[in-house]
Amino acid sequence: MNHGSYYLLRYVPNVATGQFVNVGVFLYWPQVQFLDCLFTDDFSNVQRLHPEADLEFLRELQSHFEQEIGEHEKDLAGYIRKTQESYSGLVQISEPHRCIIDDPQSALSRLLKTYVGRRAAGPPKLDTRMRIKRRLAEALEQRGVLDHKAFHKDVHAAQWTGAGDTFTFDFGYRPVHPAGQLGHGVTLIHALSLLRDNELAETLRSKFDKALDKLPARLVVAHEDIADASNALVRSSQDALRDKHTLLVPLGSFQGLALRVRQELGM
Repeated sequence: MNHGSYYLLRYVPNVATGQFVNVGVFLYWPQVQFLDCLFTDDFSNVQRLHPEADLEFLRELQSHFEQEIGEHEKDLAGYIRKTQESYSGLVQISEPHRCIIDDPQSALSRLLKTYVGRRAAGPPKLDTRMRIKRRLAEALEQRGVLDHKAFHKDVHAAQWTGAGDTFTFDFGYRPVHPAGQLGHGVTLIHALSLLRDNELAETLRSKFDKALDKLPARLVVAHEDIADASNALVRSSQDALRDKHTLLVPLGSFQGLALRVRQELGM
């Protein structure tokens, strides 16, 4: 059972009176270091409380926090604490509330409906690394892989690249041969958006190549389903990653990837 926390984002036009309107929700899944947010696009309650509210500011909250989350994914717990401390005026974030997470996207929508009571600005697009990683983690969990003792989260690149390197691969494991003995290589798995994470693709290539210098290895890159394969950014990311040691896996094949991992772990 997956336990997480949700936080409500409140619009507080008058700190002295303490009156507020909930406008969004954050969902934190610490097991796989996942944080996402969902905001309403219906600010009628806000306008009733504060007719002079800056609606453009409120409409930008979704994209603002999506970017913030992406920039702080290495320390999401720290980011949440900092955000609670920083936003203490017009916008405030509540204390955490415990919850059980079945499907994060459904949970976000359900929480928004329950505590904001207004429609969302449409479901978040699956175009951020964090959301792609979350969908990958869901597939791995459904196949019973995510918490397997031989399947590791946050695999530090420093063991191959040198002390001080803070880069971590999302997941990693050593495949088991049919005879039951551990293989000599390692499989590293990392999620990214081919459309948005061109720089990360270059970094990932560099980190993996250094691991490959030290031992037999394979890199699995989990990415979004691409509607426009001719996009220049997509092609650039693919070119940076594609070689005989790297397997690119789109969202639609995550369940197949999870099954393959399960088989290679001898489960």
